[in-house]
Amino acid sequence: MTQNHEVLNSIIKKEADSILFEKGLIDILSSIGTPYVHGSYLLDLMTWKDLDIYLQVDNISISDFFILGEKICHSFAPVKMSFRNEFIGKTQGLPYGLYWGVYLGNERAGAWKIDIWTVNESECQNLLQYCHRIKQKLTPEFSQRILEIKSTCWRDAEFRRAYSSSDIYKAVLDNNVSTVEEFKKYIKLNPAG
Repeated sequence: MTQNHEVLNSIIKKEADSILFEKGLIDILSSIGTPYVHGSYLLDLMTWKDLDIYLQVDNISISDFFILGEKICHSFAPVKMSFRNEFIGKTQGLPYGLYWGVYLGNERAGAWKIDIWTVNESECQNLLQYCHRIKQKLTPEFSQRILEIKSTCWRDAEFRRAYSSSDIYKAVLDNNVSTVEEFKKYIKLNPAG
């Protein structure tokens, strides 16, 4: 990794640790299940303030999930929280569970966004396997490429609409994409979805 990307990842992870451990998000989540922080945090590929958490809970009611949301709201004072029920929605590509999207401000201006998916054990283990497969493929060179591409692309208006971090990982790890320019060509030829 280039020095700047290593430093940025370290700074963002330190802030994430503060949210998770000092400010108590892990304790709040642990009160109802087993939290797993994954994604860029686990992979050491953080380029913006975004936390991804799977909360393994075998049975949770909508009422209890909203009580969890209330606890998060009281502890972190988000400007917005988004709810999804994918037990009903069953959207292709999304986990089968309940979701809180927690926005601590404008994420494009550098505020934290926290994605919390509450899923059962089987779903959780399947989802975590994806992250572990990526981690096994990472080399220092691949990490550098991914960080450089993510650092440029996350502010793109099409990011999360037309492509995601997963597309960047696939482009670099499976298709040997090396630069932002190559990624832009790749995503045009291989649209997400």
